[in-house]
Amino acid sequence: MSLLSLQSVTKSYWRGPRELCVLRGATLDVEAGSLVSVYGQRNAGKTALLEIAAGFQRPDRGRVSFAGAELAGRSERELARIHREEIGWIEREGPHSADLTVAVYAALPLYRDLGRREAHRQALAALAAYEVEDCAGERWRDLSDFDRIRCAIAQAMVREPRLLIADDPTAGLGMLDRNRVCALLRSAADDRRLGVLMAVPDMPSMLHAHDVRLLSRGRLIAPAQQPGDATVLDFPDGRRFA
Repeated sequence: MSLLSLQSVTKSYWRGPRELCVLRGATLDVEAGSLVSVYGQRNAGKTALLEIAAGFQRPDRGRVSFAGAELAGRSERELARIHREEIGWIEREGPHSADLTVAVYAALPLYRDLGRREAHRQALAALAAYEVEDCAGERWRDLSDFDRIRCAIAQAMVREPRLLIADDPTAGLGMLDRNRVCALLRSAADDRRLGVLMAVPDMPSMLHAHDVRLLSRGRLIAPAQQPGDATVLDFPDGRRFA
């Protein structure tokens, strides 16, 4: 049984009088211990796919199951609990308040259950795990883009979720830092047995993934790997990436 399963998911939005279908029968499985990357151009529908996978949006048609149960059948209270405890969403934008330090921001998900002191202890441990403990006393606006994404990963991981979702976590980073972020997410899948689903803006960001998909014209397309060359991926619509 997959940790996360999307079956024949369809989603449309209205832009004035025109209906825009961003997902057409999308099917995807994410197993515990696997990193799945979805590549697509800007406005391809990647964010809609991830928000539906997380249960923040509902599909027009199709099924989304997490841990064996459909998200559509969960109460609002149960969905809120799942979002607090089991599904981590990496927030690239950071805290809503510019006055919060990184340590307080990372600890926020734990305040309700653990209290301030223990929440801060675990937040500092999460920041240290991603080598950004030196940023604990900093404000978000003072961080580099690379430090921001590592702090965002730590904040999403502080509750030890079962599923981690990242929307373009490497966008805006240089090639070396993109590779380092993808390696961190791959390690989270491998070492902590998480399911990780991420959308990526370019082909190099896909290379750490266990499984890859192309989102094009609303459809998720699986590549065929070329015999004898593990770095070449062919997609059925004629696109080739190396």
